[in-house]
Amino acid sequence: MLNRVFLFLAIAILPTFLFSQDDQMPNSVDEVIKWNFSVEYDGCDAYLVFKVDQKDGWHIYSQVQPDGAIAYPTEFTFAPSADYELIGTAKEFGAEDHSNEGFPEKYFPGKLAKFKQKIKIKSEKDFTVKVEYGFMACKTACFPPDFREYSFKVKGKTADCDASGEVDQENNPENGNEEDEADEEIIKSPIGFQVFATYSSKTDYEIVINPIINSANYLLGQSKEKPFDVKISGKFESAGEMAFPQFKDSLVIGRNEKMYVYDNGALTQKIKINPNDSSQIVSVSINYKGLDTLGNIFSHKETVFSVPLEKAFFAENSDGVSGRSYWGIFFLAFGGGLLALLTPCVFPMIPMTVSFFTKGATDKKKGLFRGVMYGLFIFLIYVLLSSPFHLVDKLDPSILNGIGTNGPLNLFFFAMLALFAISFLGAFEITMPSKLTNGADKKSNLGGLIGIFFMALTLALVSFSCTGPILGGLLASASSAEGGAWNLTVGMAGFGVALGLPFALFAIFPGWLNRLPQSGGWLNNVKVVLGLLELALAFKFLSVADIYWDSHLLERELFIAIWAGIFLVMAIYLFGVFRTKHDSPTQGLGTFRVVVGIIALIFSLYLIPGLFGAPVKLISAFAPPENYSEIPHGIHGSEPPLPEGASYEHNLVVFHDFKDAERHAKEEGKPIMIDFTGENCVNCRKMENNVWSDEKVHELMNNDFVIASLYVDDREKLPQPETSPYSGRKLETWGDKWADWQSIVFKKNSQPQYVILDKNGGMINSDASYRTHGKPDKFEEWLKSGKDQYKLRGDIPIIYGQIVPNAQNDPSDN
Repeated sequence: MLNRVFLFLAIAILPTFLFSQDDQMPNSVDEVIKWNFSVEYDGCDAYLVFKVDQKDGWHIYSQVQPDGAIAYPTEFTFAPSADYELIGTAKEFGAEDHSNEGFPEKYFPGKLAKFKQKIKIKSEKDFTVKVEYGFMACKTACFPPDFREYSFKVKGKTADCDASGEVDQENNPENGNEEDEADEEIIKSPIGFQVFATYSSKTDYEIVINPIINSANYLLGQSKEKPFDVKISGKFESAGEMAFPQFKDSLVIGRNEKMYVYDNGALTQKIKINPNDSSQIVSVSINYKGLDTLGNIFSHKETVFSVPLEKAFFAENSDGVSGRSYWGIFFLAFGGGLLALLTPCVFPMIPMTVSFFTKGATDKKKGLFRGVMYGLFIFLIYVLLSSPFHLVDKLDPSILNGIGTNGPLNLFFFAMLALFAISFLGAFEITMPSKLTNGADKKSNLGGLIGIFFMALTLALVSFSCTGPILGGLLASASSAEGGAWNLTVGMAGFGVALGLPFALFAIFPGWLNRLPQSGGWLNNVKVVLGLLELALAFKFLSVADIYWDSHLLERELFIAIWAGIFLVMAIYLFGVFRTKHDSPTQGLGTFRVVVGIIALIFSLYLIPGLFGAPVKLISAFAPPENYSEIPHGIHGSEPPLPEGASYEHNLVVFHDFKDAERHAKEEGKPIMIDFTGENCVNCRKMENNVWSDEKVHELMNNDFVIASLYVDDREKLPQPETSPYSGRKLETWGDKWADWQSIVFKKNSQPQYVILDKNGGMINSDASYRTHGKPDKFEEWLKSGKDQYKLRGDIPIIYGQIVPNAQNDPSDN
């Protein structure tokens, strides 16, 4: 009673009660709201049916109102009796969520409101069911809540309950015998769809179906894999399998059971058409079920949508991955192999080995063949070294990412590379075990291709003291880069080609041997420079380990200072200020040595401003991120006011929890750009420092998007362990959660991956990455396309289906 009084007083003072001069307030609520009652029988059960005819835009309210609503809900109170038993609660059809002057409310917008209460008949004699019902009717004004009583006349059950399907139509004493015309009114579903098409070329289209679900309702799925039945027909060929939205197991209030309910995303089907058919209308039909907050399952009539391809809008398709990154790795490793050729372990062996093949063979063609095969076997040996990593990658697609960000392992990489660097600087020599090299050398005496293979293997082993440091850096870098094991294979192939190619070329053109420079002290100079480069690279892996434990011992400023010092020492060495113990005395400095020394000095000076907050983009892939710093916002920078759950990074407002980003995106009416990233992701830092910092890109990201940077290697524990709704895996850390979501939903496990979502969680465009959008102009184009599509999707009308009037299930029916 107190609730009724409070609501009545609240409603009485609402300003919306004032009608305009063109409106007339009815004298009675009965002029615009008419209740009709009937009883439907189903065996030994019956349905008490309430149908409400709503006229002239007046409406009554749902039984359950959203939080913050002040409208009075419709309610039913049934008098207890031994003659019957209530089964569940009163079911309703057609209510929708709306907003009125900032207040949420849920009401029946059409000409009909309908409720059904199921009862179990216990009495064998006819009886009555007394019900008190309350309701409030509103338009631009409201009548005060009205409370009335009615008695249903119900037939007693027979021995065989043969009254199934019979309907008793009762007259409403309040409305006389007026014929009920509301039965034919369409009962609109609270679940709708946005259906549209996009195209990426004249032949490639995609049909997109976005579920739109009014709050407090659910879209049900019959399974996770195929949640509902969809048929798409037209003049086209399907390009791949249909992709369904994400559904999850959920314990639904009111049902006390787990069901598959819609979580996020859209249904998509890629198609290929003949350009001559671009004016066709594609037909889409869907069969689905829904669930309301009272625990009622409602079925829908088959809903058919028409999708005119003429109205499709352009969507960039970046599924085709450019090979630029792999070629970059190949040539980088090829350069490393050329450097290895210039080391004291390898260079002197070139003329010796080639002379053996060309002079030791009675047949010139045979010697040529053996020299070429020797070079080919060197290439194959290095490629084969990468094969075990492919087996590891297949066991767990994310394992190489784990290797790349693992603290202890990166600490091992640091120690290994530092050891190699000190060796290159002349402190000691690293060699392979003598038993291994001697065994390979003995087998090289075998004839034919087997002997040549073991000669190549011997070279790989004995030259390890010079090639090992370079290969170690390649192995460590590939394990943390996008592309996983294939990065390592491509890198090993480049290194093997560079190392084996000279042997093959000199076997083909033996006269070139006379043009080779003589071995001498310059080879040790190359080795020392490589040692300093190796030492600088070693600190990259120490930085990864430091970030892994979040110890802040090697922050950005200290890292840059170490690199500046190393390259300054390199410049001083190349200028001849000091020598190592293995250097030969030199008279004067060569031009090439002076040029390299100047480059090293300039690079060292370039790094110094980074100590005070400068971006130093040339080392963005190696240095710790700007937020892992003693002065994360620069010397004079400061953090602006931030929304809840956000942080300020890269001069942008960034969220690290998707739920926080999703909430803020709804408040701002902006699309979400998900950034699947990693704390030690090299390409992520390149994107942030070289692409995000571009003026046009930064303006777009800052003004038009909500950014969710989700770290797949975040080791912070979740408040409590979760079970993935996608893979079923146990998730213990935030990194586990984001990595699982990325790999299962967005089909990638490499970083960075960028995804733009619309307001319903549907993916806009294809994704972006460093490999496909690593230039500011390409990333800007991708962002603009996502922004435009977000607006277009918001303007697409929502089409609601129709509920089958009598197809509702009670909890007891299942």
